[in-house]
Amino acid sequence: MSCCRFIGLLSVALLSALSPANRAAANDGEPVAVQVWPGGVVSVQTQWGLQLAINAFEAELPESLDSFEVVSASQTGQRVLDRVYNTPEPTWTETDWTSGDGLEPNQLGVQILADHFARVQVDGVNVVIAGPQIEASDYASLGTIDVLLGTGLSVSNSDLLNQVRALVPLMEEPAKEAEMESNGDPKFEFRRQSHNALAVASNQQDASTSTRVVFLSDQPWQMPAELDELFEAMEQSCSHSQDIFAKMSIEQLNFKPANGTHTPRWNVEHMMGRQLQFFSQIYHAIDPTIPVMNLNPKQMPPDYEFAHPKWNGEEEARQMQRVSDFCRRYAYLLDGLNVDEKAPGSRWPSLKALLKKMAQHYGEHTGNTVKKFDLPGYPG
Repeated sequence: MSCCRFIGLLSVALLSALSPANRAAANDGEPVAVQVWPGGVVSVQTQWGLQLAINAFEAELPESLDSFEVVSASQTGQRVLDRVYNTPEPTWTETDWTSGDGLEPNQLGVQILADHFARVQVDGVNVVIAGPQIEASDYASLGTIDVLLGTGLSVSNSDLLNQVRALVPLMEEPAKEAEMESNGDPKFEFRRQSHNALAVASNQQDASTSTRVVFLSDQPWQMPAELDELFEAMEQSCSHSQDIFAKMSIEQLNFKPANGTHTPRWNVEHMMGRQLQFFSQIYHAIDPTIPVMNLNPKQMPPDYEFAHPKWNGEEEARQMQRVSDFCRRYAYLLDGLNVDEKAPGSRWPSLKALLKKMAQHYGEHTGNTVKKFDLPGYPG
């Protein structure tokens, strides 16, 4: 049970829209990971790779959040976290993103209003983080709330039933769980999790279904040693491939061999796409919140079109890393599965077979790409 308190209020938003020329599209339905940590810390991770930690009480952050951008309750105002493709690091900009045209795709807007409300829009997801002073009327203008996190939450207010899809209490007293269940409206469904992660997506739940009350731990799921070893082997193979592709220019990635074989860019899209599809199939079968994501390119060279013809090698490498992060981020859904058995939603004979094949797959297609470096016409 999470023992957290929140007094500062935060709003995070990322508006999904059609992609302008210098951006990749942020698609409604892509999963967003929300996690609760000791000391009142909440983190948000997007499929585009933006990572934010909200540290309300200047608590000591766990090492797992070292790479996250951090904001505290004292940083009132509005700012945007953004990273466009082919640039290595995200940037912060202080701007009023709640007015005018709002945010562009993949931007993450942060608004902190002490002791008030928090609105979060990420790939079509609306998340609210609230303190105990919030009244029901404060939510009226926020539209459908996919996840409401905070202290002092109550299931006795039926006015929220048609507005909030999931409640995540951040409470000081575990006994409050039983009180909420005993006083709760029958339209609420209660769920307890032994870890701190919740997958959220804009298509996760129809508005006509019951509101979920989810009690989270403040500790992450611990991957079993055998599964962790298999994941590490896959991740190391992916990392080696990233090292090769990151050095390539746009022209080298788009090189079309005269012998009719695939471009280097096809190989990287194929490796990434297969891994993303196979793991999202499993995760979707266990938790429909996570969609099946198929970014696989057309198989035959004449049919293939570049998904991102202007991405350089470093960005393609980052795309591989984003998929690798996705697989581990939602691996808590594999809890209790035997690696020697077939996973739900998978065509592979066992989870172990899939993990080993993905490690081998990166090596195979990276090796095929390296051979193209010696072909006639390969850009220097």
